[in-house]
Amino acid sequence: MHRFAFNISKLLPLIGVLFGANAAESSDLSIYQEKIRVAGIDMLENLEVSYVFGGANLGDDKTCTGCNECLEKLQPAPKLRFKQCPICAQCSLDCSHFSQMVFERAGLTFPYITTSELLEMDPALLQKKYQLISLGTNVAQIIPGDMLVYRGHVVIVEAIHGMDSGDIIHATGGKDIRAPGQGIQRERFVRMSSFRGDLLKVVRHSKLAFTIGTNDEPKPFKMRRVEKKQAK
Repeated sequence: MHRFAFNISKLLPLIGVLFGANAAESSDLSIYQEKIRVAGIDMLENLEVSYVFGGANLGDDKTCTGCNECLEKLQPAPKLRFKQCPICAQCSLDCSHFSQMVFERAGLTFPYITTSELLEMDPALLQKKYQLISLGTNVAQIIPGDMLVYRGHVVIVEAIHGMDSGDIIHATGGKDIRAPGQGIQRERFVRMSSFRGDLLKVVRHSKLAFTIGTNDEPKPFKMRRVEKKQAK
């Protein structure tokens, strides 16, 4: 597994290569939105980390490989992964820890907060303590860099394709994951209002600039397809 020193200033010039057809959209993003995109793709492309509920650490190559091999061999039930593969406590992520790490690498640090706290916390306290703004559930207001909160899950929006259609990045142990080490995924053209059940809250970091145009005509909704890294 290749590991690297994250340097946002060196990666920004490569956006056009990294994002292909989405590069045109990136010119409309604020610098913070661009940093969030780059940080999320960095982790997607360069980390072979497994999803484990409660996972909060990125260890060295040895511990990450050990976790992936243990999960592949024992195939424990989700709630037994730490118990049967204790090495995973040193290298694994869940959705909320992944989201916090992406924002931290993008320079928008906030204290760790669970998915349930994102849903239940008073909006005034959420903004004061975490610099996160609660925006309700209207999909028309979603911009790249927002977090979408569902029951038990949170994702980061990478791009918007039209009304209720977007690309998201998240840490997941869902049915699309075929092997350990593929816990970070990008999924394209998802229906944001119902990706993991009903959308319960849109959350935006207070430093994000509101630079996405609001007058674009909605594009037709397309069926979701999943982009996965191939197991090595």
